[in-house]
Amino acid sequence: MVSRFVAALLVFLLGCPLSQAQAVVEEPIMGSQSIEDLIQQSADETYRILVIGDALAGGLGAGLARMAEADPRFEVVNRFQETSGIARAEVYDWATSLPNIMEGKEFSAVVVLMGINDRQSIRSGEFKYEFNSPEWLAAYKTRTAGLLDVLKSAGVKVFWVAIPPMGDALYERDMQILASIQKTEVLGKGASYVDLRARFLNLDGTYTDTGPDDTGEIRKLRARDGVAFLKQGNSRFGQLLMAEIKREMETKSLQTSLQPTPAAPAAAAETVPLFGQLTIDGAPATFEPDRIKIAEALRAQAMVASNGKITRTDIVPGSSAERLFVAGESPPAPAGRFDDFTFVKPVE
Repeated sequence: MVSRFVAALLVFLLGCPLSQAQAVVEEPIMGSQSIEDLIQQSADETYRILVIGDALAGGLGAGLARMAEADPRFEVVNRFQETSGIARAEVYDWATSLPNIMEGKEFSAVVVLMGINDRQSIRSGEFKYEFNSPEWLAAYKTRTAGLLDVLKSAGVKVFWVAIPPMGDALYERDMQILASIQKTEVLGKGASYVDLRARFLNLDGTYTDTGPDDTGEIRKLRARDGVAFLKQGNSRFGQLLMAEIKREMETKSLQTSLQPTPAAPAAAAETVPLFGQLTIDGAPATFEPDRIKIAEALRAQAMVASNGKITRTDIVPGSSAERLFVAGESPPAPAGRFDDFTFVKPVE
């Protein structure tokens, strides 16, 4: 009997359609690659930095990108136009181009460095304003503010880098005029103004084309023209800027973590009847000694009464308190009280 049953069972199992055998869902074993794929987070936490500006910005962006290679958290996108600036929108208008550059891309921050091409006249309609004239300064301020407004509307963190020192004294003077306007507008719009000029100057504040590179070795960092940076100079420039960006991120993270937790709303003080009180605001009140909670106002009054000290200035002149505490004269006892010695027994 047993052998016949086993044989019948084998025939039944072998006769099952293959589709029925495959109907069982194969679930991944915990810890397998399939499970890891299922639980992988899709959120992109990369800190993308867009670098815009003139030729100096292009070199800075390249140096910043080399620094980002060592830190997978960062990604640098370098978009510069060598002859661009703020003064000559007809050459390249950053305020108009930025929305197209940033469309469909998620940038965490934008680095701005421009100005070396702005020492020239500004054209506004039929007018032409000469560099550093009152009209020119007003127009440059308006265009700088307009670019900042575009960046602010994009909802990104803005790191506006100060124009680095220049080798030619007259050129350096003019660049400082631009830098002053840029700094005022940047800070006024709530953006970060990153001034790294001191890192590329001698200790006495004079121009130098040498200094420590990103490894700490003293090398030549600037080109002969006193404007451009060499590759090692751009790497150092990018290293200094990356340190500022990370410091800003850490500061923001610390401020977020230190924000106080909102306190729970205080429970409303329960109004209870005083001892012997029959009503509260006209409504009948039941006196229950085990539920009495003294109101805040009563506790405050009790504290004043227990801790307060009476001084001479608290005594009203001519009052009974003055006669008692100052003159030492006790008030007469009320008539008929046990200590009323003015009572005279009538003669019988």
